[in-house]
Amino acid sequence: MSWLSRLTNVFRSGRLDRDLDAELEFHIKARTEELIAKGMSPEDAAREARRHFGNRLLLRESSREVKLISWLESVFQDTRFGLRMLRKNAGVTAAAVLSLSLAVGACTAAFSLIDALILRPLPVPDPGQLIYCSYPTFGPSLIESTYTGAALFDRFVQSSGQKVELFGISYPGPLQPITLDDSSDEEESVRSQRISGDGFRILGVQPAIGRVLTASDDGRRVAVLNHSFWVRRFGSSPTVLGRWLGFQGRQFQIVGVVRNGFDGLIPGYRMDVWLPNTNASASRGPSSDWDQVWGRLKPGVRSEQARQALQVVFTNYRRDHTDEFIGSGGPPDQLPNYKNAQLILSPGASGSPSMVRMDFERPLWILATVVALVLLIACSNIANLLVARAAAREREMAMRISIGAGRGRLMQQLLIESGLMAGGACLLGLAIAAATAPSIVNLLSPSDFPAYLDLQIGWRVLGFVALIGIATTLLFGLAPALHASGVSPHEALKAGGAKQSSKIGLLRPLLASQVGFSFVVLFLGGLLLISFQKLTSVDLGFSKDRVALFDIRMKNPARNDRAHLAALQLLDSVRRIPTVQAAGMSMTALVGGNYGWVMRPGIRFPGHQLESVKPRYLPVSTGFFETMQMRLVDGRDLAARDMGPESTAVVVNQAFVRHYLSGENPLGVRFEMFDDDPRPAPQEIVGVVQDAKYNNLREATSPTVYGPWGQPDGVMEVRTAGNPMAVAPAIRQAINHSNAGLRVTNVTLQSTRINNSVLRERLMALLAGFFAIVAVVLAAIGLYGVLSYSVVRRTKEIGIRVALGARQLGVVRLVISDVMLVIAVGLGIGIAGGFALGRFVSTLLFEVKASDFWSLALPLASFLLACALAALPPAFRAAHVDPIVALREE
Repeated sequence: MSWLSRLTNVFRSGRLDRDLDAELEFHIKARTEELIAKGMSPEDAAREARRHFGNRLLLRESSREVKLISWLESVFQDTRFGLRMLRKNAGVTAAAVLSLSLAVGACTAAFSLIDALILRPLPVPDPGQLIYCSYPTFGPSLIESTYTGAALFDRFVQSSGQKVELFGISYPGPLQPITLDDSSDEEESVRSQRISGDGFRILGVQPAIGRVLTASDDGRRVAVLNHSFWVRRFGSSPTVLGRWLGFQGRQFQIVGVVRNGFDGLIPGYRMDVWLPNTNASASRGPSSDWDQVWGRLKPGVRSEQARQALQVVFTNYRRDHTDEFIGSGGPPDQLPNYKNAQLILSPGASGSPSMVRMDFERPLWILATVVALVLLIACSNIANLLVARAAAREREMAMRISIGAGRGRLMQQLLIESGLMAGGACLLGLAIAAATAPSIVNLLSPSDFPAYLDLQIGWRVLGFVALIGIATTLLFGLAPALHASGVSPHEALKAGGAKQSSKIGLLRPLLASQVGFSFVVLFLGGLLLISFQKLTSVDLGFSKDRVALFDIRMKNPARNDRAHLAALQLLDSVRRIPTVQAAGMSMTALVGGNYGWVMRPGIRFPGHQLESVKPRYLPVSTGFFETMQMRLVDGRDLAARDMGPESTAVVVNQAFVRHYLSGENPLGVRFEMFDDDPRPAPQEIVGVVQDAKYNNLREATSPTVYGPWGQPDGVMEVRTAGNPMAVAPAIRQAINHSNAGLRVTNVTLQSTRINNSVLRERLMALLAGFFAIVAVVLAAIGLYGVLSYSVVRRTKEIGIRVALGARQLGVVRLVISDVMLVIAVGLGIGIAGGFALGRFVSTLLFEVKASDFWSLALPLASFLLACALAALPPAFRAAHVDPIVALREE
């Protein structure tokens, strides 16, 4: 018989049984008629025919094994039986599936984020051959840099032809406005990126329509669109080719659309528009510089071979251009390290580091660890439940063993029941992950610098979910299956035997592990929550409430000696709005985040050398300190007369005075400032303001200089009497009327800007706090289940004790003492695990340590309270057992 027929018979076993019975009956009838024809009576003939064929059941079973796949049939039968058993206990099944699906969904969401941001290879041919260049820096941050000037890039390209093909890309910035030729000057925010002409060819990216950029496009005004942007904005219309878009005052003609799936080389960001190098003729122009140099290794070339070839060029260039290091503020003592720095070729298969990846790579792995612990808690919780159910089914299992069922078949049946629950939880968890993961992506970055991750449900995610399903089935199903299949028929079939044992046996290690995992999650969640609370409570040094920030840009940038008059006129027009209390301007707004632009010019006091510690520098206008409510400690504020180009007046903060002028009167002190201009700029201190946070909430107070900002563009800070956003239209109108050459590109609140600077900490605190609650709830449910199971099994014993005069407190102690040691052991393991894992989150913490008293006391008290609440109902039932009811079974 063919395997297809045998497979088909597995799913129509009832019909097969009827066919086999009919066939056997036919043979018996034929044999009976044959014996009657030989002279036997009908009764004797029928009896002889049945005796001849033997055991009909055994004969049918042997025939079934030939006509179907027996092991598959047993699986099919156990699946149907398992579904009936799960439906019979629908409430318990639903609770188990829901709790497990939450953990599976969290694990799947964490994996999909890690996969999209860190693990998934780029959608290009042979991504394993891609590399990108970086090198160590020697400033305070000591991080690797990927920025490469055009002159060095040209040398790289000229010397690398035999080993690697190179191209350059710019780093993606925030969303920027473009205009399309059909939008009547209506702007649309997109993310653009420059790429050298050979980039698409080297990557192997093909166009969906039109063509991609080529080497001949460098210096031309052409553009290529992302496929998703093309679909969203142009409805996949092929007429997009040849149309024009306006970007930064220039017009670019659309020549093609890349194929679907390619969003760029930097995970976390999706490029909407690619542009060629628009200043190819000026080799030293700023637009010719590349933020990253990428390449594809030639066949048979190893990364180290290519690195050695490029290292020679890199070292020679640096030795010829040491002035670049000194001019950029590099420490002189690090000059030898600068000249002999090692070039690094990093694998580019999964993209290069981005701000999103650098900020969230470690937090996501920590989150994955937390949700894995939650999954283990859920599995141990369900294991407790299934062990209790197995105890309730001991008589059923004993009966099956008594009539010949093997232990393997019983384990198969119970594992299939567990697998059905795990399968349902995986399907529900996949839906939970699909719904929650995009929401988490929205929390990774601010709205004006949005992150993008392709959270596709592909074979990688499905394979991960399948692996979780198999692992969880074994984790929570194997122990109960072994326990139930190993039951003794003699003991289990004795009346009441299962209800008189006081042992919880296998539940002890399961409960201890559950307590340990739960406390670890609670401990880590507590650390992150305490850290976030302290971080958001730091003293800013200014008031963030009711302050709106207006990003103002000039349509045609041009600096002149009378620009400060236009800036003062602009501020006066805004201040005349009735609800505006104060207004000021600055080059950039305060608290730009870890990657905000910070100016650090060198300074030198008369008679001294250049200071080794460079202060931060922020140009501000009149009214800035009043608007931000930064208290003036000494001297005066910057006035309108200080905004001119010849002004030397500056205001410094208290940290500047402490560091450079300790014990001196700062007012009137002069110093020189060195910036991009090699000529020193004379400065005179006219005032001192209180210390304030400059770039992020974690930073220590740093010396800061506030110089004059006499330009009409930059950031305007406006403090209002009420909701600033309600006044924003009037302020926009005042800006437009004041100067037709200005436009407002963005409006946000100062409080929102500060909140955006702690997105990582907020996300981790939110998720860790949520999973800490889930872990404690699951642990409490598990403890409640174990105690309830213990009370049910010891009902008769408790009844006898009460009948002999035991007090209620003694009964409660009897029930609770059985798990107190288990909880203590679990807490000990959990505390040790919490301290061990606390080291991995230490970089995310702010002014809190795992060894602090409250770091341990708060989660421990919370966990013990949850255990007490979970133990109350079973203890109450045990204390109020009626001896007559308990002994009635006898």
